[in-house]
Amino acid sequence: MNTDTKNRVATALLLVLLLTLSFTATSSIRSMDDQSLGPSENIHSLSAGLPDEPTPLRRAAFVSYDPSSYVDDFAYMAAVPTSVYLYNGTQYISPLIHSGGSDSEEWLISDWVDYLGVSEPVTQAISIGDFSDFEIKAIQYQIGTRLFPRIKSSDSAEIAAQLALMDWTSSTNVVVALSKDDFQDLLVTSGSATHTFDSPSIIPIVSSTSVTYGTTQNVTFTPPTSAGWMVGTFDWEGTELLTHTLYDPLGTPVDYSVYTQVFFERNTAYVSALVPLYFWYPCSTEGVWTMALQRLSQGSTPVSYSINYHPGLSQSVTVPNNAKWLNVSATWDNSGTDLNFALVNPEGRLVTWAPAESLIAGPLSSSMNVPYPSPGEWTIIGAWMNPESEQNNVQLSWSVSSLPSDLQAYLESAANGAVLASLLNAPLLYVGADAVPEITSWTLSRLGATDILLVDPLDIHSAQLESQLSGLVSSVHLLNNYSAVTHAIHSISGQHDLVVAVPIGTGDELFGSAAFSGAYHGAPVFSLTGSDNQMTTFAEETWASYFVGPEIDIYVQQRWTTRTENGWYDERIPNRYTMKSCADRFRTFAIERGAYVSNVSQEVLIFSPTCLLKVSFDRALQSHFSPGRIPASDSALASVFVNRAALHRFLFMTADSAGEALLSLYAYTEGMPFVDNFYNGYEINQIEDSLTAIQDGGFSVSTHVGFQEVFDTLTSQIALWSFSTHGTLTAAPRDPPDRPNGLGIFSLRDVDTNYGYEHSESVRDYNNDHLVNPVQFETEAIHHITRTTDDLEAVLGNIGSPIVILTACLLGGSRLPVALMEHGAVGVTASPRTVYFQPAGMLSILFTQALCEGNATGVALSRALSLVSSDFTDPLESRDPRDYANQQVLFGDPSIKLYLPDDAPRIPALNPTSLALDGHSPARGVPSVLAFGATDYLTVPLVSLGADFEYYESSNFSTFEILFPLARTVLVEPGTIQAFALSLSDSSPSINQYVRDGGTFVILGVSGNLSWSPWPLVVDTSQSGYSISLSDEGHPLVSIPNLLEETASYQGYFSSYWQNLTVLAEGSGNPVMLAGVVDSGKIAITTIDPTGQTRTNMIENAINWGAAPSLSLNSIQMNQYIIWEGDRVVITIDITDRVGVGIPDVSLDILVGNTSVEVIPLGSGQYSVTLSEDWTQGQVGTFDIVIHAQRDGYDTLSLVLVGFITIRPFPLAAIVILGGVILVSTVGYFYLRRRRDDTVSWSNKRDKKTKDERERQRQEDERFDPKEFFGVS
Repeated sequence: MNTDTKNRVATALLLVLLLTLSFTATSSIRSMDDQSLGPSENIHSLSAGLPDEPTPLRRAAFVSYDPSSYVDDFAYMAAVPTSVYLYNGTQYISPLIHSGGSDSEEWLISDWVDYLGVSEPVTQAISIGDFSDFEIKAIQYQIGTRLFPRIKSSDSAEIAAQLALMDWTSSTNVVVALSKDDFQDLLVTSGSATHTFDSPSIIPIVSSTSVTYGTTQNVTFTPPTSAGWMVGTFDWEGTELLTHTLYDPLGTPVDYSVYTQVFFERNTAYVSALVPLYFWYPCSTEGVWTMALQRLSQGSTPVSYSINYHPGLSQSVTVPNNAKWLNVSATWDNSGTDLNFALVNPEGRLVTWAPAESLIAGPLSSSMNVPYPSPGEWTIIGAWMNPESEQNNVQLSWSVSSLPSDLQAYLESAANGAVLASLLNAPLLYVGADAVPEITSWTLSRLGATDILLVDPLDIHSAQLESQLSGLVSSVHLLNNYSAVTHAIHSISGQHDLVVAVPIGTGDELFGSAAFSGAYHGAPVFSLTGSDNQMTTFAEETWASYFVGPEIDIYVQQRWTTRTENGWYDERIPNRYTMKSCADRFRTFAIERGAYVSNVSQEVLIFSPTCLLKVSFDRALQSHFSPGRIPASDSALASVFVNRAALHRFLFMTADSAGEALLSLYAYTEGMPFVDNFYNGYEINQIEDSLTAIQDGGFSVSTHVGFQEVFDTLTSQIALWSFSTHGTLTAAPRDPPDRPNGLGIFSLRDVDTNYGYEHSESVRDYNNDHLVNPVQFETEAIHHITRTTDDLEAVLGNIGSPIVILTACLLGGSRLPVALMEHGAVGVTASPRTVYFQPAGMLSILFTQALCEGNATGVALSRALSLVSSDFTDPLESRDPRDYANQQVLFGDPSIKLYLPDDAPRIPALNPTSLALDGHSPARGVPSVLAFGATDYLTVPLVSLGADFEYYESSNFSTFEILFPLARTVLVEPGTIQAFALSLSDSSPSINQYVRDGGTFVILGVSGNLSWSPWPLVVDTSQSGYSISLSDEGHPLVSIPNLLEETASYQGYFSSYWQNLTVLAEGSGNPVMLAGVVDSGKIAITTIDPTGQTRTNMIENAINWGAAPSLSLNSIQMNQYIIWEGDRVVITIDITDRVGVGIPDVSLDILVGNTSVEVIPLGSGQYSVTLSEDWTQGQVGTFDIVIHAQRDGYDTLSLVLVGFITIRPFPLAAIVILGGVILVSTVGYFYLRRRRDDTVSWSNKRDKKTKDERERQRQEDERFDPKEFFGVS
């Protein structure tokens, strides 16, 4: 397809979108409800949607991170369409970093620069926001190019306008969204209450029933209103298998048991005493409860049961709309007592609890915290679990923090506006809910906009805004509901993905990175809080059972006996009914937004730290949805995660070992038959099956379980790490357990072998139980060693972009997955709870096989889970899944694939500044040259040179003021500077900032008053002439591409000027042309008024000068800063270009005071000056340093560092006096010690261990009894 045809198709596509998203009415305001959306087939017929692979651009953008401001969040979203955009079936992409200066960010940018390489360097780099000079220099040095323009404003609408003007010369179609830079702080309300237990007692009920196969036996009971908790025990003689389901008075199942657990609990081969059926639950709702019992084999079973009601308390708390936190704390004064607490939502559902007496009893305090609780009357339930005939006073306190009521509306508007603008290859501009900012109005006019798409899914904007917008363009198309937004985005992208996030409310929002992901995936971005926090409340409910901690015990026969994870409570973690309710609610959430597709597996990116939105929510969405968590705690880190994911197709090949994988199988399954959920049979050989899959994928595989070898291999930047081992959260049990975000501890060997084994590498499964578990055997337990997340992080740097499979207990509830992502991992699978050998091993194999067959991580995990474990979106009918404990979740973007370098060749990166995409001209929206004057003095030569420029006069100076920060060079016509004196005086700070930020400002033929100048300059007009002499012929302004002729005329000279400017030309011995580098930019000012070809040559030099290299002082250091006369002083000077690359072979002259000193080159742009002892002797005072550096083709560096060195007179008298005092004191001290017969010694008598002794002690400290840590089944 030729270019013209492509352009016509793109135009037609946009017209179809606009038409299908609007009424055919004559009004210019067109609302897009569901009925007006029109058939999406028309769009699909013109667009293939997003391509399989994006095209990289040699570009990078950086937004300054401010965790307490919303401006940077909206600025980031405004920048998304400049970094990711779709045009004629090609998706162009480049990094957009919310820059906080982390190591993770540095590693990402390093990989990006590495991918581009020397032959394709970054050609466009911009900064947005308030960066320090140090930060700018660091970024420029890393990317190898200057940041320009540097867009600075405290107004997000102005930032969006500048971004649009920077990259678009014109755009008839513009996306408009809402922004707001200031929101109210979180509003906190609080309350408290006191409750007293006065000699309460447990109320028991004892009875019996009979359970017959084929029928459900319902045992009903009504707890007394005084009860807070109930504990039921149902027992029977014999080993028949019974299961149960407990229903609350609302008919909601809240507790249960499953066959796969009861089988072991009623089997004397596994337990010493048969385990009854238990329930243990708060009295969350008043009324009749039902215990439904089922027998799983023929016959009848008599069952005796008891139900104990524990004395309780109840307290209601009102939660308003838009709540972010409900925080409850409780204290009591009777020591040694156990109190349970629970929080019940207005619908009567248990959302969270603080269960006591799991592992550690009697803390005298407790707390519960619910993020994003639904509005209404919540109930705090408390219960005294071991009541005495005593009093117990309970103090309850609670607080509710609320988000700004309109925050979600603005974030969703801007995020979806960014996505839509990206897909339409259109700029994004901002408006308020009630008015159009002047800069937005001006930009719409400048771009020639005729059609606006106003994105406001919650429809909070006013009629006044619509009226203002309709007066600016021909048509305003309203996307004022969720379905309209979803349809518009999915229609263009051809995708079905979703992106969800939660608002933070402190100015550190994740919606910017969510918008970047949405643009990359072609997906709408929604706030998970919705209008009523129902979804987030359901999400939190899935985590409640995780507060029951694991009983960490090595012996299998004790596993089922206690109310813990690994005990009889195990199958409730998580509760399958709350998980299914959450999945159903999310399906409704998607349907309400027009985003649910029943016959397609949908990727869902979830943006939230794990402490706000627990990972059990992600697992609940499996397997119709393929969720992936972006677990960043702040927006800066989130941007690193999403950029590494979106750029993974390119960055993976920068890894040192991109074609290699690591298998670290310490504890695993071998030779075990396995039947999945659909009765497919397997034999699990975890080593061979994993090895075969990875090798068949084309990767070379190394195998290690020695901790040092594993860590070393990770640092070599492999593509895949599969790690099967024991894991836990913390070194000692805690109640509640430290999840999420526990430390994370895992097992390895102290000495390397290929795999873990019980006897030897040839006899891996010594006891033939098909479970290779080295810690069970004494000969191997002595080699067992643990390492933590902290240990791993201490040795890791940039690990490349690996995918990591963690087959271990509990590590998904620790910091390990996030830590691996911070170091570069693009995908990590892990479970937040205990997993068991066979099903976990099977899941690992299936995931590995699917991954190596080319499937994305999200699809691979969904398929594996649906075969092996629970699918909460499409559960099995009338039977339990093969396993309930595989609660693995995916950390990272679910679209990530495992690439082999040979099969995924390098995609060349394009120069964005050479693209022309229907008015979208990256970095060229504003011409590179702005000229202003009063005649054709500048325009004629600029036209003849074919320069990209715009011309301004005093009549349109206001336009110049808006645009000049975006132009690389500003030229001023001779003799016209005075005409702009008043305006320039007002703009002087802006001009100064423009130059310092990297702009080039050239004033020709200056004369008269220069009081407006940011730099001190005085022109004496008494002298003129018709010839000049060049003082610095190697300077690029007078030599590249034309050597300036000396026949040029001048009018006046500079009688005084800023010391940091260099004289380039003189007339009659006086300076007539000055130039200098000011921070990142350049200033040139001359009294020369060239004509004819000389004028053209000078203008050509001027417009090329901005790109010419410069000499800059990167740093200057002294070996000491307190200097006495007679000291030897070494000064090290680092001369670089403007991006920080050292420049050798510089002619460098240094004056200290008025004395020239010798300069010694050290290499790589470093130079040394030594002030000898003789030089400083007698040189008392403060001295300036004058630096003059020259090299042909580079801007000369002239710099004066005022008062840089201070040399002090040598304090001989003070030293003599002080020495005498010390001498007298020392003699007196020893005299007194000797009189007391004390031993006098200068040696340190502390016992010092040798290095070997310290290493042996460290190893001894790390050894422990494995029984204390890891459960085995």
